[in-house]
Amino acid sequence: MSIASPCINVCVTDPNTDLCYGCSRTTKEIKEWSKYNDNEQLQVIEISRNRMDGWQRKAFDKAYKEKVETGTSPVKKQKLQNQKQILNQE
Repeated sequence: MSIASPCINVCVTDPNTDLCYGCSRTTKEIKEWSKYNDNEQLQVIEISRNRMDGWQRKAFDKAYKEKVETGTSPVKKQKLQNQKQILNQE
């Protein structure tokens, strides 16, 4: 079983908490992700979700669901569309 990374392409880490604003993983969890087995990855996702509340958790859940279903997060899709528009203007 392959677990999709919880990265939703909002990759900025808070310098005080060491948590990513997008997925709420620590730098260590992000760096070690590919070394974790499926159960550990699922555990990290659950721990990360529990660090969130309110709108952040809702936004993450929506973006992660779309990433799992389509292979691309909404933020990444938007970035790719913006790049395509810029290239078409040149």
